[in-house]
Amino acid sequence: MKKRTWCLARLALGCAALAMGCGDGAGAGDATSSGGGGGAPAPGQGGGPAAGSTGAASTVASGAQSSAASGASAASGGGASATSSGAGAGGSPSSGAGGGAAVPGLVGFAAYNADGLATTTGGAGGEVVTVTSYADLVAAVSDDAPRVVRISGTIVGDGAPMLRVRSNKTLIGVGADATIDGFGFDVSGWTEELAASTGETCTAPTPEGYTPVSNVIIRNLTFVNSQDDSINVPCFSHHVWVDHNTFERSHDGSVDVKRGSDWVTVSWNHFHMTDKTMLLGHDDGNGAQDTGRLHATYHHNWFDQSNQRHPRVRFGHAHVFNNYAVGLGDYMVGKGVGCSIHADGNYLQDAEEATDDYGGTDITWTDTNILVNTDPAIANGQGFDPAEFYAWTPDPAEALPTLVPAGAGAGVLTGDEY
Repeated sequence: MKKRTWCLARLALGCAALAMGCGDGAGAGDATSSGGGGGAPAPGQGGGPAAGSTGAASTVASGAQSSAASGASAASGGGASATSSGAGAGGSPSSGAGGGAAVPGLVGFAAYNADGLATTTGGAGGEVVTVTSYADLVAAVSDDAPRVVRISGTIVGDGAPMLRVRSNKTLIGVGADATIDGFGFDVSGWTEELAASTGETCTAPTPEGYTPVSNVIIRNLTFVNSQDDSINVPCFSHHVWVDHNTFERSHDGSVDVKRGSDWVTVSWNHFHMTDKTMLLGHDDGNGAQDTGRLHATYHHNWFDQSNQRHPRVRFGHAHVFNNYAVGLGDYMVGKGVGCSIHADGNYLQDAEEATDDYGGTDITWTDTNILVNTDPAIANGQGFDPAEFYAWTPDPAEALPTLVPAGAGAGVLTGDEY
């Protein structure tokens, strides 16, 4: 069901104004497009009590195990608890905009105990600052001190495509209109000095001469007109949570995780007419950096007339659950070299195809996924089992067309969830 006429029309309407994608992650068969969007208040969910969920009992979709959602340990040992009701990272209670609905807490790989961190808490416990200018934002994210950075209004960049974000930061928009315009966040320890002296980005199989960034939360922001990626997580960065944001047009990717990075959760975001939406692992020849790393959870995201890479996976372990995709120009999940993917409880409507082949094979596509007017997944059932790392409570896929648009994107949070 390759709807190439749809893609060509969309290219003609939306992509003529964009340059071809740049930087890491350009791949054969990828197309281009553009767009914009928004979000709305949410019912509490994401593993907590909601329509059809099991509430306190955390039911693993694969049927391999179940455990208490509150205080559950990862099955493999050492994993952080995968609670999913109304407490945000760092234990702070959070409530939805407009009165009282619980905001989902952190679930998935960003809550996994590894690499010296038990979970992802961002700037919890540090100073809280509110910024309204690019200069103030730069100052607030340029060191490793714990800090909650509340972003108010529209921040327009100074011409640089990316702003480097250091460790122990929570970046959260205030209200419904906090916007990052014309640049993106580079969650990376690869400094400008290193780039000038040794090369544009990290290439060694282990970190050498720098400290990877860790413990970063990015929430409740709208990204528009990004000159490169909207969010880039490279160079062995780890424990990053990207939650309740809205992504519009970008020159390259919206959320890319690559070059040895690890322990990431991407949840409750709205991707509206994005093209190269999400990349996990940037190149087929990068196994030395990536093998055994790139663990990422993608859940309750709204892929709204976006095109491809939801995500595209090379080498990584991707858990893709409870996402709602409608009107995709191309595929949902890209199977790249060395991938291991587990997809459960997703709802795809009017997409070209559930999966596309980029040289990988190992994917488990459970019968809890729902496909409407979409070519089926090609899966060998050999993707990894997320239950070896954490417990999660999926919503019934049939609830997602209502649940996810109501709860995903910027504007659901208030800016006080930290």
